[in-house]
Amino acid sequence: DYPTQRLPIQPGADDGSYGGYYDDGRPRRRYRRRRRGLIIFLVTLVVLAILFVIADRVAVRVADNKFASQVQTQGGLSNKPTVNIEGFPFLTQLAARQFNEVKFSAATEKAGPVVIDNLHATMHDMKLINGFSGAQVGSLNGTGLITFASLAKAADVPGLKISALNNTEAKVTINLGFISGSGVAKVTKAGPNKINIAVVNAGGIPLSALGGLNNMTITIPGLPMGLDVQSVTMTQQGILVHITGHNVTLSGNS
Repeated sequence: DYPTQRLPIQPGADDGSYGGYYDDGRPRRRYRRRRRGLIIFLVTLVVLAILFVIADRVAVRVADNKFASQVQTQGGLSNKPTVNIEGFPFLTQLAARQFNEVKFSAATEKAGPVVIDNLHATMHDMKLINGFSGAQVGSLNGTGLITFASLAKAADVPGLKISALNNTEAKVTINLGFISGSGVAKVTKAGPNKINIAVVNAGGIPLSALGGLNNMTITIPGLPMGLDVQSVTMTQQGILVHITGHNVTLSGNS
């Protein structure tokens, strides 16, 4: 005998197959909804992350420019340096009002009779004071190069050539036809923000013929309280000035 009662009709699946369930009994539609929800969540998360990165990079560029203006004002620099706040994300550092590492550089800067090239400095543990109006820097290390060409130009002696002898001395050669010879000039630290170049052996050359190189004192610009010249080293290109400092206060009102 055949049953006369009808069997319940199962709802059809989205793919047109009979029943809304897999062979193991799991519902098809519920699984697809969960998967679609997960995809939407992941896409939203990626979009928010991209927007955060864009906002973070825009904010750090604005801050770089503000710090560059402050360094220029503090140091009395003729040109605005390039500043880069390191680390990511920037916004969390800004919220904490503290930056682990800040780098700045300048191509050239006038320092009395000479020009300092390739100024580079790195500041560590910088804490903001009154917004961007000031900052306390835990430590700073930097270098700048005074080339031999710049020294020779400042001496204002035609035919003067300068080359390195060792870490502290340079060979000074002059050939004016009626006066020629070689001597030795020594570079020393002359104070917290000064260096001195003086001829220690003229080698028979009249000191008057060496012009300003006979005894030249150079003041390094942009050294606020807590920052000074650590050492000077003679290199093949010129005099490399090392600058260092601890607990340096930067203030735009200085």
